[in-house]
Amino acid sequence: MRTVKARRVPPSVGEIAAIVAADGQTGEDDFIKTLREMVSDGALSLSRPSYKLESGWDYMFTVTLSGWLWGTIGLTLLAVLSVGLVPDLFPINAVRWVLGSIFVLCLPGYAMIQLLFPHRTSELDGLERFALSVGLSLALVPMIGLVLNYTPWGIRLGPVVASLSAFTVLCGVAGAVRGYRLEQASAQVGE
Repeated sequence: MRTVKARRVPPSVGEIAAIVAADGQTGEDDFIKTLREMVSDGALSLSRPSYKLESGWDYMFTVTLSGWLWGTIGLTLLAVLSVGLVPDLFPINAVRWVLGSIFVLCLPGYAMIQLLFPHRTSELDGLERFALSVGLSLALVPMIGLVLNYTPWGIRLGPVVASLSAFTVLCGVAGAVRGYRLEQASAQVGE
């Protein structure tokens, strides 16, 4: 702590961490304590990172803003590929079970939660998001099955996988668009 206070206040937390790491005698608890003291003394001000988003593509390729979307799309793609490519033999089909469970029990609800409660504006933490994702998936998947029952395709593996994939990706993209618009609005308010 003395090492940090002896120097002028660094402009970023990363530089403070580098100074503390170079000291070698300060542990993680001391580092956090130092940061809290600096914030309470007014020597350090912590704020959300500001992103310069010139277009929707900037939002889509900023991992801290839309990494959840790419993770959701990636897991959806892996689940679809596992259904189509992984044979139904015992030791290998465990991959299908795991990915299929995530695909059915979490992803549709998670994409819908991201649409309803974007990260930057909601007060939901990770555990609440997970619980709501599972609960919402358990409500959405039977509804999608009910709608499929009245289509010419019926409730078979192919149509179920296609409809759940389409629903998940569309809700995810809509959630990303909503997140981008909220980022733009918060940037305009901050100006």
